[in-house]
Amino acid sequence: MKILIIRMMGFGDVASILIPAVGMIHQQHTDATVDVLTYGAGVELMSLVPTVNSVLAVNAEQWPGDIDKAIPSFMAIAQVVISQNYDLIINLDTWFMPCFLARVLKDSGANVQGNFIDYSVEALLYKIERNTFTQSYFQTPNLYLASTYPNMADWSTPWWNQYSNTTYPEFYLQHCCGFEQKVDISLFVEPDLAFKSQAQTKPIIALSLSGSKASKQYAHGKVLQSLLEQAGFFVWSQFDGSVPMQTTLARLKVTDLLITVATSTQWLAKLVGCPSLMIPGALPPSVFGAQLVIEKVTSCQYCYQNQCVENINFACMDIPPQNILEKTLQFFRLS
Repeated sequence: MKILIIRMMGFGDVASILIPAVGMIHQQHTDATVDVLTYGAGVELMSLVPTVNSVLAVNAEQWPGDIDKAIPSFMAIAQVVISQNYDLIINLDTWFMPCFLARVLKDSGANVQGNFIDYSVEALLYKIERNTFTQSYFQTPNLYLASTYPNMADWSTPWWNQYSNTTYPEFYLQHCCGFEQKVDISLFVEPDLAFKSQAQTKPIIALSLSGSKASKQYAHGKVLQSLLEQAGFFVWSQFDGSVPMQTTLARLKVTDLLITVATSTQWLAKLVGCPSLMIPGALPPSVFGAQLVIEKVTSCQYCYQNQCVENINFACMDIPPQNILEKTLQFFRLS
């Protein structure tokens, strides 16, 4: 049996959703070979997963921002997928273009589970040609998303209020998708002992203080790094894609603590068992399952918005570096 799992965006979801999903589906279909279709840096990460037979890649050129260009590009990707003769295709993505791809595959007669758009390809193209849709349709999942999973609609709700003790991967894979197995976010990598030796017995701390949105920017990184080094820690920070993924994971494997904003780095650390201290900002910390969290500092915090709802420039991220240092020292005293 040949299975393809699709999860393209974002990179943190590849680490926290696609990797455990591969394990879950392997448990369901022990005799199957499992391929994945993913995007960007996710291709490099998934190539390190030993239970993945083959990694199919979508690059930036194949995913243009213009919907009129993206649709024929993804229809061409669909033909490549169809040529592989998969017995089962599972789309775990929620972005429009991967869901469009799943719909193309479904309409072609493939056995598709998971998410796809709510219109047939023929109907969608007809409506696009007549300029029926507003831009919001392509950008808002609850407008276009259909699924074979009955609870997938809950993904578009503020679920973190109702499931306050549930991490995002658990909610998505177990509640929304209906997988019954344990969510295992882990990946074996060899530790980078040469990197560890550079620390000269000092505790190692990694800093990841910049994310893709304004709500994920910590402004006092240089001061924090200086304070940590003065306190006797070996500090490193190189999560910009300039080093191979395997090197990044191997370094995290020997790191004693990651201090991070709410971004994909936290899931990379979790893959290799590195504990994390999170500056959560607008995101509820329970979503990420970090071991340590900087406490709430504004009444509007955990709004889950990409624009500051109170127009105070995400003051929830303006944590004094000394507070983070004290939290870090407390962690090492107790560990």
